[in-house]
Amino acid sequence: MKTSCYFDLKKIPLLFLFFFSLLIVKAQELKGVVLNEKTNEPIIGASVYFDNTSVGTTTNFDGEFYINLQQPINAPLVISFVGFETKTHNITHFDTKKTFKLREDVNTLEEVVLDSKDEWSRAFKLKQFRKEFLGRSAFANQCTILNEDALVLNFERDTKQLIASAKAPIIVKNEALDYIVKYDINDFYITYNMDVNASLDLEKVFRTVASVSYSGTTFFENIETKKHKRAIKNRKKAYIGSTLHFMRAVANNKLRQEKFKIFKGSYQVEPSNHIKTFKNDSLKVTEVHLSQKLNILCKGKQSAIESEVDRFIIDAYGNHSPIDKVLFGGFMANQRIGDVLPLDYGL
Repeated sequence: MKTSCYFDLKKIPLLFLFFFSLLIVKAQELKGVVLNEKTNEPIIGASVYFDNTSVGTTTNFDGEFYINLQQPINAPLVISFVGFETKTHNITHFDTKKTFKLREDVNTLEEVVLDSKDEWSRAFKLKQFRKEFLGRSAFANQCTILNEDALVLNFERDTKQLIASAKAPIIVKNEALDYIVKYDINDFYITYNMDVNASLDLEKVFRTVASVSYSGTTFFENIETKKHKRAIKNRKKAYIGSTLHFMRAVANNKLRQEKFKIFKGSYQVEPSNHIKTFKNDSLKVTEVHLSQKLNILCKGKQSAIESEVDRFIIDAYGNHSPIDKVLFGGFMANQRIGDVLPLDYGL
């Protein structure tokens, strides 16, 4: 049976019309074109997306792209294509068509020379990389890297580091959350505590991870498998207590409603006494000041947060910046690609 519906504008209250017009005004469209810097020819199939979101597209046969945004976003726009240097750009105005020119990446044409001191086999290095890149959670265990051949892995004895780079964005299929995640690595380092002077096989030497540091850009593509209903529930589980969940709660002054408890050391404190928020209506962001390092508890998940700047900002999506100046510990710090959600999740 077919059904249809329509609006009789004469019967719709004025208040509803005003609200509906606000929604229309709020949406923005970003238009642009991606060209080869050397030849000025259009690049077909280039990826254009807002970092760490599922908001993006690819260029058409004329190198053009169109992206619709429902809310202002503070995340940088990423433009990438295999064989070209990735470009990032902070968008401040949407009223003009943007032109982006990509430069050919000469590094992709050069053969990668591995350090002769590398004493770890590729299989062993891949195992180490998967653990720290995807994570160790139940969701991470359901992730598969689809193009591991693109990874360049090298263990350096002197620095006790496993260093990773890639010839193309790493593509991860997350079956637990029903996402295809494309991650373009800028830097990736795992630093170990280990005795590199031992005469034993270095793959068998006792080691612990001292630190993991990585940066890059991320694009999420929604997929729908036969278990999509379960994936929707899993996404909610991954969201609870996450950095994204916390930042949205802070920006909207809903820490209590969202079941976050704040502690100074081991003593629970009133959030508003230690987390000050300031609405910046002109930039459509929330500025946040933390008095000191704080501990966070949300439904059994323990985390910590500390800011190295007097104020950081949170946009309408829950994206915070500068991202490298806000430090996390515990659950939030241990979340990896296998547990991360796009910034536009739930919006």
